[in-house]
Amino acid sequence: MILVTDDDGYTEGAKILLEVAKEFSNSYGLFPEKQKSAVSVAITLHKALRIRKVENDVWTISGTPADAVLFSVYSKEFITPGLVLSGINAGDNCAMSSFLSSGTIGACWKATLEGIPSIAFSKYISPENWGKGKQWKQKKEIKDVLRKVIKKLIKKKKKNVFYNVSIPEIIDKPKIVFIKKPQRLRFKAVITKRMDPNGIPYYWLSGDFREIEKGTDLHELAVKKNVVITPVHLSFKER
Repeated sequence: MILVTDDDGYTEGAKILLEVAKEFSNSYGLFPEKQKSAVSVAITLHKALRIRKVENDVWTISGTPADAVLFSVYSKEFITPGLVLSGINAGDNCAMSSFLSSGTIGACWKATLEGIPSIAFSKYISPENWGKGKQWKQKKEIKDVLRKVIKKLIKKKKKNVFYNVSIPEIIDKPKIVFIKKPQRLRFKAVITKRMDPNGIPYYWLSGDFREIEKGTDLHELAVKKNVVITPVHLSFKER
C-alpha cells in the first residue's frame, strides 16, 4: 500500500503522482486541506484533526503532511502504507534549507522515522515562469520520469534514508543524477514592513531567489536540466 501526500493540498501535481503510484500498488491520497508550505515536520497537538473524503481513494486532513503520515499509521482509518510518496511540489525543494523547512519533505522525515520508505518529489519552476501555472504541461513526460525514478529507488529501501527528487522544468531526455552536495540556502529572506489602517506596523516574510552554486543539486537541476536525486540520511556519523 502506498500513501501519497504533499504540502500543497490535492493539486494537479498530487493527482499525477497518485495516478503513477497506483501503477505500482494499491494507493490512496491524504492531503492537507489547506496550503502547508514550509511547515517542515510539524504535527498538530493543540486542536482536533478532521478528515474529509474528496473522491475515491482521496481524503483531506485538517493538518500537516506529517499529520497525514501519522494518521495513516495510527488512526486505524487506513491501511498502514509500506511506502510514502510526497509531492509533486510546485517549485523545487533543492538546498539544505528546503530539506529542513519543506512540508513535502517533512512527510518523508516523519515516514522514515516511523520506518516507512519514502520519496519526496518536486518540480523546478524558473523565476520567469513562477506563478504562471505551466509546470504540469508535460504530463506524459512527468509520468515517465516518476516511473523510472520509483522503479530505481524502491529497490534500494535503506533504513534511515529517504530520497529527495527534483524534476527539471522542461523534460527533454534528462539524465537521472544522484547528488550528495545540496546548495546551502535556496532563498534570501525578505521582510517587508507595512502599516495597517490604524497606523500600527505589521511585517510580511517572503523570499527572493539566491544565485545558483555550481556543483550543487540546484545547479544540476536548473542549469544542466537533469533529474536530481539526493539521499537524505537520518543517521549521524562522527568524522
